[in-house]
Amino acid sequence: MALARALWRRRSEQPRLFAVTVLAVAVFAGWLYVDYRLRGLGLATPFGFNDFGAYYNAVARWQAGETLYLRDGDGGFHGSYLYPPVTVLAFYPLYALEFLTAAVLFSALSLVLLWVGLDAVVRRLGYRPTVGERLALLLFLFVFHPALRDFKWGQVSTLLAALLCFAFYAHEVAEETAGAEREDGRLKRTAAQIASGALTTLASAFKPFVAASGAHLLRNRLRLAGAIGAAVLLVGASLWVFGPDAHWRYLEVLRWGKGWGTTEPVRRWDTGAAYRPLYAFGRFQPALSLVGCLAVVALVWRARDARSRLARHSTFALGVAVVPLLAPRVDSHDLVLLLLPAVVALSIELRAADGHAWLPIAAILGLHLHRYVIAVLAWPPEWLLAESTGRLLVPYLQPGMWATFALVGLLAWRLYQAGSDDPTAAPG
Repeated sequence: MALARALWRRRSEQPRLFAVTVLAVAVFAGWLYVDYRLRGLGLATPFGFNDFGAYYNAVARWQAGETLYLRDGDGGFHGSYLYPPVTVLAFYPLYALEFLTAAVLFSALSLVLLWVGLDAVVRRLGYRPTVGERLALLLFLFVFHPALRDFKWGQVSTLLAALLCFAFYAHEVAEETAGAEREDGRLKRTAAQIASGALTTLASAFKPFVAASGAHLLRNRLRLAGAIGAAVLLVGASLWVFGPDAHWRYLEVLRWGKGWGTTEPVRRWDTGAAYRPLYAFGRFQPALSLVGCLAVVALVWRARDARSRLARHSTFALGVAVVPLLAPRVDSHDLVLLLLPAVVALSIELRAADGHAWLPIAAILGLHLHRYVIAVLAWPPEWLLAESTGRLLVPYLQPGMWATFALVGLLAWRLYQAGSDDPTAAPG
């Protein structure tokens, strides 16, 4: 493969990149068998499509004229549909199929869309993968734990990651046609800018906290108009199809919050899903999230007039990378969203004279291993650690947390450089 040859040529000048990449390839190449063995031992998530069951049943209730949102015995909405009413329409075509067929089709389609989206992103970043590399990317996506868990549960995070990839693709198509004098070129650029904004809104339609990915909208009025226009259309369609009562009920779901803001002890964590990057800060978590949001806005606003490749790439990627940190609560499968900023960060670092290209790859490996490290620390074998010690260490040794910090820190630094008055301070 061309990528393998390029990596081999860099082994002397960038030994850390070479070593981390070889380690990552070795882990992912054999993970399909590892997951099979772990499932056999009851240590890995089975293919249950649990979350897709909530989507499928929501369509059934809607068709029967019943409420989308069901309260459980404790007054909450566990096991019920939790997304805005309009999003049920995405699952309606699948309701014609038997449940297992529909679930597998939805998960497989989401994975393929992410594969196509990432391939498009890579091409826009200037690399032309071979057929073998594209097939390897598909295999990687299937074994990458956040995407694999998303597949097994029939969750939507892989689909949202794909939509953000297409939003980035449209973003770059618009930049490619910047300055075009012909009328068709200007129309293409306008359409791409609007599409980028609209796709960002679609990715946020299921999980509103994904709206942080819209940081790039602050740099372009047409992208912002596309995002707002898509939001207005979605709200209008939702009210027309489902009526106001469903939306009042959805507000109750938001107020319930699925445990947002709680700091349950480590022994009660669902280690298959747990991702608590700000857990160690306790009751200060909401304040830190607010500060982080303001910091991202300030960085993006500072670099809003910079027209460099670095400015637009780091802005888009940073907006996506901060989603898990700024959200009230996410699970480990939501970390699939970080693949896009990791790929963009890798492209930036490979071009930078002072680049740290090994860091995005290490971050991807950390995201993959997060679930397993958490499980070992929360319930350690006696020969390794005492339970009390392991649980004390969990909040500080979450691989997914450090992977997110690394990507956010790296992209924030590059965006700061892009907004610098000294153009030589930043890579091109």
